[in-house]
Amino acid sequence: MTIIDVSATRRNSSSLGTDEPEIIFTSLGMFIIDEIHHPDGTSQYDVIGGAGTYAAYAARYFLPYPLSKRVGWVVDAGSDFPPAIRKELFSLQTTMIFREDHTRLTTRGWNGYGENEFREFRYMTPKKRIVIEDIIGTKLVESRTFHVICAPERAQDLINGIVEQRNSIKKYLPLPVIVWEPVPDLCTPEYLDACFSALPMVTILTPNAAEAAAFFGLPEPFEKEAIEAIGLRFLPFMREDAAIVIRAGAQGCFVLSKSRKMWLEAYHAPFPDRVIDPTGAGNSFVGGMCTGYVLSNGDIIEASIYGNVAAGLSIEQVGIAKLTLASENGQPELWNGSEVTARMKEYKARIGL
Repeated sequence: MTIIDVSATRRNSSSLGTDEPEIIFTSLGMFIIDEIHHPDGTSQYDVIGGAGTYAAYAARYFLPYPLSKRVGWVVDAGSDFPPAIRKELFSLQTTMIFREDHTRLTTRGWNGYGENEFREFRYMTPKKRIVIEDIIGTKLVESRTFHVICAPERAQDLINGIVEQRNSIKKYLPLPVIVWEPVPDLCTPEYLDACFSALPMVTILTPNAAEAAAFFGLPEPFEKEAIEAIGLRFLPFMREDAAIVIRAGAQGCFVLSKSRKMWLEAYHAPFPDRVIDPTGAGNSFVGGMCTGYVLSNGDIIEASIYGNVAAGLSIEQVGIAKLTLASENGQPELWNGSEVTARMKEYKARIGL
């Protein structure tokens, strides 16, 4: 296996460089190449995807080069990795650990969509999960925030591993912000106690409405009052400084902490016709929220606004949003042809914040 560290240089923990960028966000989610099948019979192939990918792209929306180096993630490439995708990923200029292994295939997923937002997903090749050992000895260990998407018990293992590695570094590092996105298949009553056990270690819990309800054996709630009631069930098990943000699709998100409570409408609420493909919206929300949490000094409402704007960008096309790099004549970076800062201002003005 060949490992190419792009800005995530491996080093001895006793000799840390001072000129390296601070990592704001690191995702421990996977990179996947998707094929997507729509209800009208159309399909797309070799689509960049994966929870870690959408989250990393979303963090990158708000960190134009050279701040882009503050986004950390891991990409596993197999023998079938398309050159065009490789070029696309490197063009982001993030802190990416790019690992090539020609003895295996790239993790690939099959996505089938139906009516009423129905989605079916399955792996077409063996998946390769990101584990704590993958970032040991890299500056990703020092990240301000971590995105973990996994089962409750694995969340505890990952968090313990992150903290242990940070403690082994010979300089002071505060506890990181941990944002946990539960894996959908294991949001069941069987895992509820394990979920409650993990919550004291988590800064932000962010399931979607269906996942949050499924922990209690309940059907997906659509009324805001029902979503709020489910959120309140998690809160007693969380730290005083923690929050739960429930993603509710077209309704936006519900933000709840022990001191704040607010609904934030979806970015595309006034113009749903701009929604092309919902794949990755939740993961994008998390990447944007993590970045916003750091940039706003821990304001969970402001962070969730970042999340909504990021999710809005991710669903305007099949696959990830399109980046236009800044030009020498002063043109700033554009995502889907617009400035992200302008989208933030427009959205905040619309919701009165």
